[in-house]
Amino acid sequence: MSGQSPEDYRKRQREFYESNAGGWDVWAASVAEQSDSFNNPLIAAAGITEGMKILDLASGAGEPALSVARLVGPTGHVTASDLSPAMLAIAEARAKESGLANMEFKISEIDEMVFDDDAFDAVICRFGIMYSPEPKRALAEARRVTRSGGRVAFMVWGPIESNTILWTVLDVGNRMTGHFDGDELEHPFCYAEPGSLKRFFEGAGLTDLREEDHAFAPRIPKSVPFWQPLIGMNFGGALATMSGQEKSALEDAIAAGFAPCLKDDKYHVSAHVRLISGACP
Repeated sequence: MSGQSPEDYRKRQREFYESNAGGWDVWAASVAEQSDSFNNPLIAAAGITEGMKILDLASGAGEPALSVARLVGPTGHVTASDLSPAMLAIAEARAKESGLANMEFKISEIDEMVFDDDAFDAVICRFGIMYSPEPKRALAEARRVTRSGGRVAFMVWGPIESNTILWTVLDVGNRMTGHFDGDELEHPFCYAEPGSLKRFFEGAGLTDLREEDHAFAPRIPKSVPFWQPLIGMNFGGALATMSGQEKSALEDAIAAGFAPCLKDDKYHVSAHVRLISGACP
């Protein structure tokens, strides 16, 4: 948090995602097709089935909330929440385009929720808890809004070294743009150490705790510029002020950053996530 107060940190995060929302809007639909590898383990860990009432925290541009809404069906309901109005507006527009009528959208901090006690059958969060300045409070809030017997399931990134597909874009992109302040660049990986997030689940009194690692090793053809969505979603604010020449230089630098991953005309990259879940007694 670079010495910031929780209030200042939340403000910075909101401004960051508001500035990057344009990039998410452009790429949200195309990357959604690739989301199942992350969504399916999260949904299973939360025990989500048809007819359930689900809260998705830090929904961003709509995943996994939209996928969960399809799963729970018309007898179920999904509340998508986020601290950024611009991001949540993208999610709501995508839901309308998909004809999903079993959803609502609420602006809410992850560690200061606007929801009633025992309001949901399960609470999920994919890649959001890393940006909470008060994770202990966030897990206590998740337990508060989940009914007895329901589950809470959060997904975070594993170590930097096993997340080359994301880290290469962040590292090279930041050297070109200076878009991140202080420790923000490495903050997505702040729960890379096994057990580091699980302790907050324990502190919140959740039971039947489970921690799982999921590792992926995509092999992507040399002809596919797979880094373009990641540039847009992480550096959208910077791109808005860059010239065409500067944008080309940024993409060329990131492509060069992935050059060591090229083998047999394919990029050998990696992704590694950690999933922690627990039950509300």
